[in-house]
Amino acid sequence: MERIKLGIIGCGLAAKNLHYPALKELKDEFEIAAVSNHTEPKAKEFSSMVGGVPYFLDYKDLLKRKGIEAVDIALPIDLNYQATKDALEAGKHVILEKPLAANLEDAKKMLEFPNKYKTVMLLAENFRYKRLYNRIKEIIDDGSIGKPFTFVWYTFDHVHENEYGQIGWRRQHQYKGGFITDGGVHSIAALRLLFGEITPVSMIVQSINPDIGKVDTCNLQMKFPNDVTGSLLLFFSTPYNYENRLVIFGNKGSVATDGDIITLKTYSSNRLTGDKNEIKEEIKAGNGFKEEFEDFYSAIRKGTKIKSTFEEGYKDLKTILDALNM
Repeated sequence: MERIKLGIIGCGLAAKNLHYPALKELKDEFEIAAVSNHTEPKAKEFSSMVGGVPYFLDYKDLLKRKGIEAVDIALPIDLNYQATKDALEAGKHVILEKPLAANLEDAKKMLEFPNKYKTVMLLAENFRYKRLYNRIKEIIDDGSIGKPFTFVWYTFDHVHENEYGQIGWRRQHQYKGGFITDGGVHSIAALRLLFGEITPVSMIVQSINPDIGKVDTCNLQMKFPNDVTGSLLLFFSTPYNYENRLVIFGNKGSVATDGDIITLKTYSSNRLTGDKNEIKEEIKAGNGFKEEFEDFYSAIRKGTKIKSTFEEGYKDLKTILDALNM
């Protein structure tokens, strides 16, 4: 099938470090035809990186360019609504970096886009595509751990020490929750994939390092259908420490992640008298960015249904904002 000519709007870290590596693997599906960034050094640098394509300082000039079928929007969150609306009005297919919007007011308006515009829209929520979490769902669904009843998911990070934590629009964020919202929607998307819709019960937030935003630490308690409960801990100011671990308990065993390693612990029969079994499985299928672009391509060229819709993104965002407002 013919390659999709893609314009990239926003030449920051997400475009360079996350989207472009995936697009390089999909060179038979996508051709990067133009890029845009409001500052010329970044636009020029990214243009050179992707093969010397034309670059623009105003994304509206990119949208006017003939031949571009689709755009990849990777802008500061508070620009998502307007940039997406402009792209759709220009007749472009859109893949949009998460979260859906900076607030629920904009997000609600974006829910109307699929009814108003006929092009493809995909929210680039890579956790929804990440093989690690889809494999955990398979384990839960096949009954290996029995009926799940609770989980703990903790993410300890030190974003003030990495390049993502240095981004000005994240540190001086114009949207509620800062890194808790920006990073938290990832976890919410995965948990909704695993257990269904979330009802927040309580949330404790703190600001440990005000330099990276108004809040950077949270402890969210939640419940799900089928009597599942759980705790999500997001600590974005833990110096010299990084961990990301999800442990799910069922009445016949447990499944846990440690990086890209899944550990399944079960009993052969009765949990009190049966033999204990432990199986480790390494998931090497990547971070989900390639898969979301494959889904985008398939929807455009084959008419398949999108997995990560704007509606799913709205539910992710609403969940974390509802918790922050408790």
